[in-house]
Amino acid sequence: MGVMELMTEARERVAREILTHGPISASELAKSFKVSGVAMRRLLDALVAAELIQGYEQAPYGPAKPKGRGRPARVFSVTEKGRDYFESDYDKIANDAVDYISQIAGKEGIREFAALRANKLAQKFSKFIKASDPLEKKVLALKEQLSREGFLASVQNEMGPTQTLLLCQHHCPVGHVATEHPELCDAETAMFSSLLGVSVTRLSTMATGGEVCTSLISKSTSKAQKIAH
Repeated sequence: MGVMELMTEARERVAREILTHGPISASELAKSFKVSGVAMRRLLDALVAAELIQGYEQAPYGPAKPKGRGRPARVFSVTEKGRDYFESDYDKIANDAVDYISQIAGKEGIREFAALRANKLAQKFSKFIKASDPLEKKVLALKEQLSREGFLASVQNEMGPTQTLLLCQHHCPVGHVATEHPELCDAETAMFSSLLGVSVTRLSTMATGGEVCTSLISKSTSKAQKIAH
């Protein structure tokens, strides 16, 4: 049975919830969807069998959750095959278009294209992100706008003396293109820094094999740092 035949509406909703908020446990999902644990496990079993999600004893990314008594709850995240299911139909066209730019204008052409794309997003996002707003408010506004553009973003508070923020993108509409052309990721990171007015360090990207695209947001003002490889 193919993925399309397997994906009922309920299974797709659960998979999208995991894509957006994973790694997440079966009990958290059951609570979110207001169904029994048994019903949720059936849905998860079907998605695991189709290799669209995978279960872990320990979260493969994101901050570790506090340990309680007993065995830690198994958590689920979307696999590469699962992310591919949510990719846009125009993915191949986008690849071909960017490859053509590379052929006629080289790396400089790709950088110009990436900067143009990032600037267009920045202009759109800047309507919702005011320079005078507190950093946390700006980051949450950025998260909302990214999600509207298909990036399914979330924000996590990092503990410790720096009290930094993590901006996670659980889906990337241009992920396959960025695999060949990381300039897209570099321009996006610079755009985040410009909009927020603080240093943004790229910790991981799906284009380079990461589970999610993760950006570390500092509360001190400085130039953006990009360390994705």
